[in-house]
Amino acid sequence: MDITKKREDMEEINHFSHKRHPLKLVNVETILGANFDSHGGGGGGEEKEKLGVIEVDAIKEQGRIKIKHEGYPQHTLSLKLRPNAVLCDACKAKDEGLFYECDSCDFWIHKTCASLSTTIHLPNHHNHPLTLVYSFPKKFLKFAYYCEFCGIYIRWNDWLYHCANCRYFAHIKCALTAEQPSIQRDGPSTSTVVEDENGLLHFPMSDEFTDLLKLQHHEKMTQDDDDEKTVIEHRHWSHEHPLILHVQPQPKPNSMSDCSDPIQVCQGCVRPLSLPYYTCKHGCSFTLHKYCIEIPLKLQHPLHPDHSLALINTRGHDNYYRCNGCESFCNTFVYKCETCEFNLDVNCAFLPKTIKHKSHNHPLIQVIDPDLICKACTKWFKGIIYACKACSFTLDLYCAMRSPHSLVHRYCKGHEIPLTYPPVMDHPEDFFCDICEEEMHPKFPLYYCHKYKNSFHLHCINRLKRYANVFHEGTLNVPYHRHPLTYVRRKKTPKYVCSNCNQDINGCLILECQSRVCTFNICFECDYNKVMGP
Repeated sequence: MDITKKREDMEEINHFSHKRHPLKLVNVETILGANFDSHGGGGGGEEKEKLGVIEVDAIKEQGRIKIKHEGYPQHTLSLKLRPNAVLCDACKAKDEGLFYECDSCDFWIHKTCASLSTTIHLPNHHNHPLTLVYSFPKKFLKFAYYCEFCGIYIRWNDWLYHCANCRYFAHIKCALTAEQPSIQRDGPSTSTVVEDENGLLHFPMSDEFTDLLKLQHHEKMTQDDDDEKTVIEHRHWSHEHPLILHVQPQPKPNSMSDCSDPIQVCQGCVRPLSLPYYTCKHGCSFTLHKYCIEIPLKLQHPLHPDHSLALINTRGHDNYYRCNGCESFCNTFVYKCETCEFNLDVNCAFLPKTIKHKSHNHPLIQVIDPDLICKACTKWFKGIIYACKACSFTLDLYCAMRSPHSLVHRYCKGHEIPLTYPPVMDHPEDFFCDICEEEMHPKFPLYYCHKYKNSFHLHCINRLKRYANVFHEGTLNVPYHRHPLTYVRRKKTPKYVCSNCNQDINGCLILECQSRVCTFNICFECDYNKVMGP
């Protein structure tokens, strides 16, 4: 008989001692999964064979011993002496190898997973040692956490390496392969945009309402300085009178500057007035930035590619227009699509298409996608979002642009509160917002005062200003206050708050009582709710 054929026939046999399954002939090296040469230092065949027999005997001895494991203390485990590809309950993988099986239930773990190191160091990914845990710590169950490497949601029964102080969690398999080149915390961007960060605006900025329209026109304005001095008068479609250009500061009635002086705003973009700007020749209060006069009457915008947008002035309209970019109301200049009722205020219309943000390694591209959730506040936002789709990282317009790198607040006197990104070193055990008093997710950006240990949600300390693009002027009588109230914007101390909601109103449109015997003021949002209902 052909010996080779006989061997092939015997590779799988049925045996009376194990009637349930056929038995397969395997090489001892397959069982051990080891390189015998590494043990013998290049020794002869007899030496290898002797060493193999010793290891097989050692594994057989382990198979006779029932063990208890800290990760599964309910029952004893037994080592199975045949490699298998059963799903491991520790690493959630089906890698073939030796397994431990529970003697009482359907629990399996790789032999390698049963002998994991209790502590590992990943200096390229995290500053602190990572400790092995066999389930997600109960004290962190209030919030959702994701693996730092694969980004998959952490389940309560996952075996993890973690740093409790930094709320850093990683699946054991991800952590142990983290040093391989194929594993990256932030993968390379697949964006078609050239990642030249020098030409991008960097956020967060120093002020929540930095005039981005002005920033983008700054170079052109500088080049036109000489020409501006010769321009005296201009007629604009939005106003019935001629306009005069101002390139020099206007003298004030007195030489003393007052931080509580009213803030003048441009009636096109509703941002603080700055040189160069136009005013009405006939003495009306109408004002426009020079760059707001020069914006086009028609606009093709990538967020609304099907139709062009027409610039209109909504002053005098009974209703406010809602901007599809920032979801704020506006009553001045707006780009409007008559077909789709798509609106963009002039500030959103000229936002940069790509930005760089401190919270992410790659440039972020402007999109409108209602299916995306902001990674900073975990809220749905129907307006403009800045996204790195390669990393599934997104920031809504407010978290990306209107959360400045520091804020002053009356809760922290004498210094600014910085916008802080996790991990926050030397932080308290838990974060609680000092305004809403709710516990905060420690993996999200927050305003954190290291001196007084005060913490604030982004949207609590710097609320969404839905009426930031609304312009009103004059004085009116209201049913909820005995004196007439005047529309005004001011910049004062951090204690300058709305008499109704107690929130900061610096730079906001408010109604102010200018009677000498009264200090009442109210933000426009509270006034609107009182008159129209919430």
